[in-house]
Amino acid sequence: MREADKIETSVFDRKTMMLLYDFLNKGIISSVDYPISTGKEADVFRATTGPRFTKEGEFTAVKIFRIETANFIHMQDYLFNDPRFEHVRHNKRRIIDAWCQKEFKNLEICAKAKVPAPKPFVFNKNVLLMEFIGEAGVPDTTLKQLRSEAPAEDCEVILGYVRKLYRAGLVHADLSEFNILMHGYPNAVPYLIDVGQGVLLGHPKAEEFLQRDIMNVLRYFKGYGIKKELADVLDWVKA
Repeated sequence: MREADKIETSVFDRKTMMLLYDFLNKGIISSVDYPISTGKEADVFRATTGPRFTKEGEFTAVKIFRIETANFIHMQDYLFNDPRFEHVRHNKRRIIDAWCQKEFKNLEICAKAKVPAPKPFVFNKNVLLMEFIGEAGVPDTTLKQLRSEAPAEDCEVILGYVRKLYRAGLVHADLSEFNILMHGYPNAVPYLIDVGQGVLLGHPKAEEFLQRDIMNVLRYFKGYGIKKELADVLDWVKA
């Protein structure tokens, strides 16, 4: 258990730590190695898989949604009108547990739509295990950090992901260069991450979020001299 003890800080409450211990005791993971990213609402760690996993000794990403610092009021806006979570009780822990499940389900939609994103493995309460995106145990970096070596191609690919998700009934709702990992060298493939905010098309703000996602992509690639009209891209995504 020593590896899990290393991350036992004031950030995580006892219930969250017990969930990690449960994954360790069941042999799903053998260690929690180090943080990949930290934020106000969640932290992501690299973990080593255990004997109950498909392949022992490989890596998985463990995403832990914070209980104390997460903006659960903000989260409720994205859970609103989602039939998958219409019976969620309005208290902080229930909302955050639902958010974790929501990311799991949205990652499943990405997989079915053949949009590159971490494969979801298992979740319990506010802890989610998903595919580790990286090479040789080293996590991949974001588009913001790495920058694009083929901007025209990457722009088309990412907008293509938006279109595929829309056809699958989902809007990412937080798409930007900060939530795209570039996987592989030298021909990096964009992977979408942080899909917990994603909404189904029945959400009252789905169209607004779709437009915002597209605007973020166009804004980023405009810095490379690539110019596209928002209206044209919207029409193409919905075609």
